[in-house]
Amino acid sequence: RQAFWRSLILPGWGQHYAGGSGLRFAAVEAGLWAGYLGLRGLEQVRQNHYRSYAAQHAGAQPAGKNSEYFDDLGFYQSRVQHDQYALYNQGPQAELYPAGPEFSWEWDNEASQRQYRQLRNSSASAGRQALYTTGLVVANRVIAAVHAARLARWGKVSALPVELEVDPLRGRVALHRALW
Repeated sequence: RQAFWRSLILPGWGQHYAGGSGLRFAAVEAGLWAGYLGLRGLEQVRQNHYRSYAAQHAGAQPAGKNSEYFDDLGFYQSRVQHDQYALYNQGPQAELYPAGPEFSWEWDNEASQRQYRQLRNSSASAGRQALYTTGLVVANRVIAAVHAARLARWGKVSALPVELEVDPLRGRVALHRALW
């Protein structure tokens, strides 16, 4: 039990406790956290980029706005168009943006608006990939904990028969049969 809980807390610790080497699990853990932090940083850089792009090409003022505002920027040519659609679809209960420069925008052309959507989607994609990486962290910990428990109970445990391949840039995760 001690080996299981130790590796669940910190992959590799339980293997070390049981007299084995948990270097692979610790390395995978470190790599996954590095990937997570890298993806969160990439998400932030891309978020700053699409916000400044909207300011430059639509006259938007992004400071202090919520994600719904940035969604609307991608869907509507201007604040006026948004408000017209909202009134038509929702009637008097429609949530409108206040008149004035603080919430106003108007895209200089459709190509700029399409580019904005692509920039926003790439930022959201990096955020999703970071979230998926946390799932891989959990999986690594569970696998390490089971491995450590088996190592402590039966002595030397052969390597896992699968390898985990993670490609965060393409958003791909795959399990392959180990060839060693």
